[in-house]
Amino acid sequence: MADALTRLAGEWDALVSSIQAPVSAEPALATTAVPVTVIGGFLGAGKTTLLRHLLEADHGLGLSVVVNDLGEVNIDAALIAGTDAERVELSNGCSCCTLGPDLARTLTNLAVRSHPPDAIVIEASGIGDPTSIATVVGGEPALTLDGIITVVDATSVRARRATPAVADLVQRQLDAAHLVVLSRPDLVSSSERDELIDLLAELAPGRPVLAVENGRLDPAIALSAAVQGARPDPGPARSTTESFATSIIDLARPMGRNDLVALVEGLDGLLRAKGFVELADAPGRRHLIQVVGRAWSIEDYGPLAPGDLVGQLVVISAS
Repeated sequence: MADALTRLAGEWDALVSSIQAPVSAEPALATTAVPVTVIGGFLGAGKTTLLRHLLEADHGLGLSVVVNDLGEVNIDAALIAGTDAERVELSNGCSCCTLGPDLARTLTNLAVRSHPPDAIVIEASGIGDPTSIATVVGGEPALTLDGIITVVDATSVRARRATPAVADLVQRQLDAAHLVVLSRPDLVSSSERDELIDLLAELAPGRPVLAVENGRLDPAIALSAAVQGARPDPGPARSTTESFATSIIDLARPMGRNDLVALVEGLDGLLRAKGFVELADAPGRRHLIQVVGRAWSIEDYGPLAPGDLVGQLVVISAS
């Protein structure tokens, strides 16, 4: 009993000493690398929808988000503007290609702050190779790659693979993945969905393939993609931007729907278009227009407010 009391007294003294120890006036830098999750996939695959769900989910984590569109107008940043996550916008290039040094600096600055985020999420450009981002993250001691999620659109993946100009990039994005998400499975038949899951399992061997509606991927899975499945070494990253051309079209304000349709349908080699527009039949309101191939959607985004991004359409086409 005496030995036990002596031991407890020693432990108590040690505890009191640690509490009374002087506290440094300088905040200590994080000693644990900040995990980074990359969301990749071809143009219009549903990356931003998945990202929005992740940011709005009740997971209790403090996230910082890096979003990048190819072009001067960062539409994706505007699409997540209503969430609580800290946002970092990288424009004028592809974050996984031409913005490598800027991306490394941005991520490291986030990670070494006195109060770093619990995790960083990067939405890669739709025409980028996510392996490049993995290379940037792997070269920074304050960061660790939590995983790469590649999103594939159920309604267009077969057409993408049959298009020589984009087939290789789509495969590279699959090669980079730890986890493959099949988006919009509700827009194809159940038999087609099952066939696509089998196809993607062949194209990305060893990686899980999850069919996910409306971007509703479980955050616990999304933020631990690297442990979901082992991937083979995808090899060195490749520059892909030379195969695509981007442009920004200024739109009339307000603009007639028929004029908008005629404008977009007259674009050659169109792969993806998105932007905010004020329509003539709904003045004072902002609408999001998205075009993937020949599929269209126009969504009401509410009343126009001062400073809202509107009147420009980002267009990406095959070179």
